[in-house]
Amino acid sequence: MKQTYERPFRPVEVTDSLVASFALPDMGQQLMQEEVFDRLGRDSLTLVRSEALTVVLFVLNAHAELPDHQAPGPIAVTVLSGEIEFRTQDGADTLLLGTGDVGLCAAHKVHSVTARDKSIVLLVIGGQA
Repeated sequence: MKQTYERPFRPVEVTDSLVASFALPDMGQQLMQEEVFDRLGRDSLTLVRSEALTVVLFVLNAHAELPDHQAPGPIAVTVLSGEIEFRTQDGADTLLLGTGDVGLCAAHKVHSVTARDKSIVLLVIGGQA
């Protein structure tokens, strides 16, 4: 596996002339090699951050959880590998998302995530609502 980023990593800034790419599967594998992943069962890397857009790559070990939280804007969660369960706090919605699946959630809706197996996930947060 080639190294695709170095710590400390600075998120890409969105500008009028931005053109960039990321090797997401390789970056996910690299995150899984970090001490934080071994210790907590999860790790993340913010790739892009601006007022209009935030993009975060995160990895979860099997059975790892992201407890109840919310995002300031609408989100799209894309599973690059593995399988996750995405649940809203009120229990009204549960999505089982596998490789290639995308889940959507409204801004400020409290939700949690549990990995069913080792997973690489891309989170896109739209502009703040």
